[in-house]
Amino acid sequence: MKPTHALTALGSALLLSACSGHGGGLDPQRFNSPDFGASVHNNIAVQSVPADPDVVNGPVEADGQRQSLAQQRYRNDKVKQPPEPATSSVAGASTGTSTGGGAGGGTTGGGGQY
Repeated sequence: MKPTHALTALGSALLLSACSGHGGGLDPQRFNSPDFGASVHNNIAVQSVPADPDVVNGPVEADGQRQSLAQQRYRNDKVKQPPEPATSSVAGASTGTSTGGGAGGGTTGGGGQY
């Protein structure tokens, strides 16, 4: 038997042994857990909007005077402009060039220049 065939057989046996037994990925006992699928149900509940008819069809509480003034400003093209977005800059930012050489001459992580 060639050495590559022996290594292939050994690797296959090792992989198959990981699939069976306690704690394996295909352990059927973990599917019988009472909370199996709870994370999926939780994610669906968090991302769903409840269809409560009282809330959906109920009156909207708002300030009528303020809305009326906003509509008048919109019609007269005198809408309040939002403030300019603020930006930030990082002190000492580099241009992204690297001076580390190839063939293992550089440092791991880019030399600390981000």
